[in-house]
Amino acid sequence: MTTTATRDTRSDAPPEPRIPSLEPYDSFVADVRAQCADSGTQQALRRGLAKPVDEVPARTHAALLRGGLVPDDARGPRRRAYYAVAALIAARPRTQRLADADSADAQASAAAARGKAGGAAQTAGAADTAEAGHVAAVPGGDAGAPSATAGFRPSGTSLGESLAVAVTRQGPEGIKENGAEARLHLMVRQEADGIHRMLPAVLRQLGSAGVAADYACLLRDLIAWHHYRDSVATRWLEDFYRTLRREKAAATEDRAGSGRRDADDGAAAPSADPAT
Repeated sequence: MTTTATRDTRSDAPPEPRIPSLEPYDSFVADVRAQCADSGTQQALRRGLAKPVDEVPARTHAALLRGGLVPDDARGPRRRAYYAVAALIAARPRTQRLADADSADAQASAAAARGKAGGAAQTAGAADTAEAGHVAAVPGGDAGAPSATAGFRPSGTSLGESLAVAVTRQGPEGIKENGAEARLHLMVRQEADGIHRMLPAVLRQLGSAGVAADYACLLRDLIAWHHYRDSVATRWLEDFYRTLRREKAAATEDRAGSGRRDADDGAAAPSADPAT
């Protein structure tokens, strides 16, 4: 199964950078994904799924706190949000976790190649050295190793938008619109305990549809849920219905374009010679 992010990637324009307020959450997500490369750590983090912080196993605390993944000043609902998102990342489908490993290998190979190029350039002439310095200065981008945030909106892709994209998936991978809508309506009415209990099933459903969740955005929203649930819930609902409308319109346009092309091809086909 191919997993895709939820932002429309049909444009050839490079992705816009994330807003600064999401950067610490993106860093946390990247660190947890890297830690999940170790099967023992991945299993330890997964054991915290849908549990309050006081009920997670000691191994889960060790995996998150030994390396300083959770900020030391995180308390209450904020701390629970970090634990919850780490567990959700660890519980992703195996295909997504393997994709992380492939991306890490590609980035390491590209970094090694740049290092070799830089070392060779230092032994060459001044012109070659200047050229190699320019190549080495390219920020972060590795060909064939896309950023973990590629495909997500600069301000974050909400869970509501991700659900809408999963609904519009064609074939058996897509999820039923009525079911997704009912689940979203139930989620936005939940207090903290309820939303944390529901999230594992929702994220599994997205994973089975091949839709990648924006875990950094989800972390931000869970931290805000305790005090600003209504604002977060409204944004999820707006994103769900607006994305659903846009995706359906785009699908209709694609089908109409395909029909026009088929008609044009039929009209252009040479007719058979009349019998003589």
